[in-house]
Amino acid sequence: KFSGRMFGDYLYNAAAHDASQQDLNGFQFRRIYITTDYTISENFNTRFRLESDQSNNSLTPGGKLGVMVKDAWLQWKNIFNGSNLIVGISPTPAFDVSEGAWGHRYVEKTILDLFGIVPSRDFGIDLKGNFGEGSIVKYWVKIGNNSGNAPEANKQKRFYGMLQFDPSENILFTVYGDYASAPQKFDAYDKTSKSNNSFVGAAFFNYKQKGVFSVGVEGFIKSQQNNFAANANSALASQNGSGISVWGFVNITENAQLVGRFDSYDPNSNLSDDSKGLILAGVQFNPIKNVSVTPNVEVITYQADSKNGGDKNDIVPRLTFSWEF
Repeated sequence: KFSGRMFGDYLYNAAAHDASQQDLNGFQFRRIYITTDYTISENFNTRFRLESDQSNNSLTPGGKLGVMVKDAWLQWKNIFNGSNLIVGISPTPAFDVSEGAWGHRYVEKTILDLFGIVPSRDFGIDLKGNFGEGSIVKYWVKIGNNSGNAPEANKQKRFYGMLQFDPSENILFTVYGDYASAPQKFDAYDKTSKSNNSFVGAAFFNYKQKGVFSVGVEGFIKSQQNNFAANANSALASQNGSGISVWGFVNITENAQLVGRFDSYDPNSNLSDDSKGLILAGVQFNPIKNVSVTPNVEVITYQADSKNGGDKNDIVPRLTFSWEF
């Protein structure tokens, strides 16, 4: 099976935290996916996906659209009863379920992805399945390089785990955790090397009436050892952060949907000027299946001082488009 998806925007920076971005406007592709799925046999299948976008990290040396490998994995179905084994570059368990419930990735990433708390992909080995026929509980564990789509560069690894509960057709919730080992960090205060490992814990809840509305709440905490020093005369201490996202959408006609979301993110509880917030509102129109046009506005709030005399917030009206085939 060969498939693809493309989404992007026409955007206008009506207000910008960085004054150099004020009044920036134009068309952009935020993602282009080309995917090949192939069934090798009854128990084996594979996926290869390429991704392109117009972010600075993805451009070629000539400044044109670059291409990267997004997915490259092999799945062994029913390696034992009710469980599948996956090896390669594949999704992480952190927000795959919540992103599916949110259903508006083309408008904005979910909170763990948006603020870079957990990568969307990692090269490793996964085991996922359920605890018996008819079980309302699913599990997903993974061991990965913690290098995203990049080659491995150290001996450390990341260990992921997620439980998904489906008690009814209307209710879904997950609990998630991961532990990432990291190279030791040098503390200039006492001239010693210290652990820099991190832990992320998250939970997600969704209630929906199919074809009518859906609401979701997702929150997380993150702690990283010896990753923060108050000043040059202080030893390193743990950095603790947290975030919460609340979203909802409701169908107003067969082909139109209201979408809204609010996020709050504090990367370091020891600081009072680093928090960010997100407010998103839009109306999704579907002229036909698999094609959507969504006028929306995104507001990003900052505790930190503006740059170059910019505004306190980013206010970005957008006309977002998405199609798949």
